[in-house]
Amino acid sequence: MPDPTIRRLHPFDRRRIEARYRRLDPDSLRARFGGILGADGLTAHIDRLNREDALLFGAFPDARLRGLAELCRLPDSMPRACEAAFSVEPDWQNRGLGDALLSRVLAAAQNRGIRTLYMICLPENRRMQHLARKHEAELTLLPGEVAARLETP
Repeated sequence: MPDPTIRRLHPFDRRRIEARYRRLDPDSLRARFGGILGADGLTAHIDRLNREDALLFGAFPDARLRGLAELCRLPDSMPRACEAAFSVEPDWQNRGLGDALLSRVLAAAQNRGIRTLYMICLPENRRMQHLARKHEAELTLLPGEVAARLETP
């Protein structure tokens, strides 16, 4: 597959973001949010992303938003740190979208003086753990989750 288009998402992309989240199956939503998230919770999450100091990046392998990365600054962190979260539609997994999104997020973090990225996933989310290891993350097993810590280049 050729390299997907990865671009920053803006408030005018809200409908694309909503539609993309609503295309995810329950297992994908659970993997992304660590549990069940209903329609109201999803709307609240999208609202929060638009209000907070979050950077969103989308993967468009076929001109449709198929993968999404969120980079959210952790308040009061010194040196500056962010949390990164990813989701890729099931039919588009194992095609390099997550890797391309994480590379873009790392570049954006570095350009903003962010030194550390944190990612959290469920213990059974092996794809996310593999992606984190591929980018030299330090993984820590915690009760009910796996935490990854990446240093920006």
